[in-house]
Amino acid sequence: MKAISFIWLLCTFLAKYISHSGLVTALPHPTSPASSASPVYLFARANEADANVGQWDIVGNSGVAAMHIAVVSYNEIIIIDKVEANPIKQANGNPAISTLYNVETNEYRILNLDSDTFCTAGSWFGNGTLLHAGGAENQFGYNEGYQSIRFFTPGDGADWSEIPEGMTSRRWYPAMATLPSGDVLVFGGAYKGTGKNNAGINNPTYEIWPLAGGIPEKAFDMPFLIETLPFNLYVFLHVIPNDEGKQIVFVFANKQGILFDFDTATIVKRLPEMPGSIRSYPLTGNSVLLPLHPPYYKPVVMICGGNTEMEIETLAEASCGRIDPTEDDPKWEMDDFGGVGRVMPDSVILPTGKVLYLNGAGAGFAGYHRGPNTNPLYVAIKPVLAPSVYDPETKQWSRLAPSIIPRLYHSVATLVSDGRIFVAGSNPQGDVYTKSEFPTEYRVEMFTPPYLLTGLARPKIISVGEYTELNTIRIPVSYGQNVEVTVTSGQDVPNFKAVLINPGFITHSNHFSQRFVSCNIVSAKYSARKRDSSTILTVEMPPNPTIFPPGPSYIYILDNDIPADYAIELLLN
Repeated sequence: MKAISFIWLLCTFLAKYISHSGLVTALPHPTSPASSASPVYLFARANEADANVGQWDIVGNSGVAAMHIAVVSYNEIIIIDKVEANPIKQANGNPAISTLYNVETNEYRILNLDSDTFCTAGSWFGNGTLLHAGGAENQFGYNEGYQSIRFFTPGDGADWSEIPEGMTSRRWYPAMATLPSGDVLVFGGAYKGTGKNNAGINNPTYEIWPLAGGIPEKAFDMPFLIETLPFNLYVFLHVIPNDEGKQIVFVFANKQGILFDFDTATIVKRLPEMPGSIRSYPLTGNSVLLPLHPPYYKPVVMICGGNTEMEIETLAEASCGRIDPTEDDPKWEMDDFGGVGRVMPDSVILPTGKVLYLNGAGAGFAGYHRGPNTNPLYVAIKPVLAPSVYDPETKQWSRLAPSIIPRLYHSVATLVSDGRIFVAGSNPQGDVYTKSEFPTEYRVEMFTPPYLLTGLARPKIISVGEYTELNTIRIPVSYGQNVEVTVTSGQDVPNFKAVLINPGFITHSNHFSQRFVSCNIVSAKYSARKRDSSTILTVEMPPNPTIFPPGPSYIYILDNDIPADYAIELLLN
């Protein structure tokens, strides 16, 4: 009877929150996360494979709650949590707050940190080192992290290094971006934690961390961060392509946007106010720079979701706006977000150039539940379980298969090199709690998009330039360089595309420095040197670093819109 009741409750829940029909097999949430050595509750399938709507699989355990993530190699993702009582321990006995997750083995390695990483941000230096900035108060044996700077350089046995008070000032909820110079911008934030910002704790400055090394000597004033109070935390940032080598960035908070030149520290252009709701934390929306294509690399920013007020029952914003901020008279082009309102959505640019939207809630706002754990009042409700995919070319939306796991506050998602989507996190409470409606989540899911379920053969990258042992190092490439990529064809009549992707640093619905650039294929010729049928593609790298800022990237080769079995890791400089 208990099993029947459980199935009835599950079906009722799905009927309420999911518009897509289909078989869903439930998996009970563990009372505590399994160790990486014995993942007792893993490997459950959320729906049957379907080439039209994709497939969900629960594959692993993140070890720590996934508040922040970044792809650091073709098969590894760094995961960062705030300081809380995760059951696994780092070397000094403190509860672990960072792991390195392997997407092939679905196991993790514990990393070591000294300062609290609560509500921070990250981006890559041009040399391939990850910079992570900010934090919060000291607890559980950790030092205060408000001014901390942390570095991670991928490699065998790699771990974090820190400068405890490296920044010029305290930053909680800053934004970050890799600049065309290869330096890293650290932008805004608050002097301490808050539900929404206010003038007393606002940090209306930015600082630039140099690729060449050293510590910034000063911060620079940013009046825009005063104008956009109180909704100016985790600002949206996108580097804008240009032919002059200028470090111009799209900056957006609340409902306002500007183009800002970081070389001259001046506003280049003020953009019209975006229609609809607030788009910034805690009424959290999402911003993405849509795929850039030669020869013009026209920059179009798309901002979706959010909410009107900090009320639990208020339905999330069901609108998106597109804008080319470089036009003489830019205007927002609005749509209905595919008919689905979301607050706290994630956006992942797929190798096909389409954008996958997932995670988040249908009502409420970002933040922890109110009241005791035994009777919590969640401030975000109505989980949106089914992803939507957007085609920037046709401007059409479609709905995909739903997950069975609500992903609310502190959830993340990213593309990985085999073309799947890594999804983790959700912890809408101040500490670990696994026995509530929306528990601390350690379960890792992989979503397999429809392009991997066609049954057609995938191409395979055999070599890149002189390199035949692939994804052992980041292959160095230069701007404007023609790179030979040898591939096997997946189809009888091949139709190849080449794209560069930076998956970005993901936290709180921001995908800092996420970028997609199409590459020209200069030539394609049959290779007689291989025993199997293969083609040598001459792929032209982007012409300058404003189009694709320097640092780690992944080259995806697609045949008839089906990506190769693995993307190859590059270091573009």
